[in-house]
Amino acid sequence: MGENPTIASTLIGDCLVLIAMALFGTYSLFLRLCPNIPTLEFLLAFQLVGAAVLGIHECFTERKAAIDKRAWFLLGALTLVALGNDLCYFAAFRLTSIANAAVGHQTVSIFLLLLAPLFLGEKTTRSEWLALVVALLGVAILYSDHFGFTQRHDLLGTSLAVLSGLFYAVLIVLYKRLHALGLSIATINWWRYFFSAILLLPIVLSLEHWQPSSLDLLILVDFGVLFAVIAAGLHIYAMSRTRAMHVSIIGKSEPVFATVYALLFLSEVPSAQAVIGGILIVGSSIWLARTGHLEKRQSASISQS
Repeated sequence: MGENPTIASTLIGDCLVLIAMALFGTYSLFLRLCPNIPTLEFLLAFQLVGAAVLGIHECFTERKAAIDKRAWFLLGALTLVALGNDLCYFAAFRLTSIANAAVGHQTVSIFLLLLAPLFLGEKTTRSEWLALVVALLGVAILYSDHFGFTQRHDLLGTSLAVLSGLFYAVLIVLYKRLHALGLSIATINWWRYFFSAILLLPIVLSLEHWQPSSLDLLILVDFGVLFAVIAAGLHIYAMSRTRAMHVSIIGKSEPVFATVYALLFLSEVPSAQAVIGGILIVGSSIWLARTGHLEKRQSASISQS
């Protein structure tokens, strides 16, 4: 089913990916509607809940792949990169508009085109270079509205969102390298959340002098369950039920959901630059996914004939 899913399975998988993106799009609402909760607290809650739930899952998993020195090194690198990705992304939502943050994060596709040939041995095609140029144009337009001295927070927030895209691209590369060593995604995530919680806990305790209320704690638990368990779980499960191309294309709907939520619940209207830049960045990624799928089908038909 993983390689040739049925039509019904594909439809279910597509719907689950869309639901996962709709959930991930609410990141910003938590961070904006709860300004009294520090960003590091949200980040720690994400790791603690993920580690707790996946730890239980790992206890009931019978077959466990051996972890060698190379895998331990990659897991350590993945932990640091994942923390960088989450921290930059969360901070971006608090420093700039939700549209800028969500669109800036989608630059992951640009960085993957540059990193995949270096670390995964994947060759870059002509269509991928074209998509890269279009996406870079979108980034330039996204930044064009932030060169004034009165918009430093927007400039910093957008830059952090783009940096989170870089971290996320490195994260994908590390996930693929670890998966190639025989580790399941659930196992990788368990170690990621566990190591991240260990690193974050002393930092939060030393830097944050915040007295949470019972409502704040409930919000943090809900945040962790919603994103580290439900949304991430749906996304991972959906990838086994539908085509990789569908996951890639539907996954680009996250900034659309985030922008719509910001408009509905925060009355935040995206700027023209964010809309145009987002269309170029997300549009080039969707076009690239479809083009890559067609190229694979053509090469497969040629090899069979």
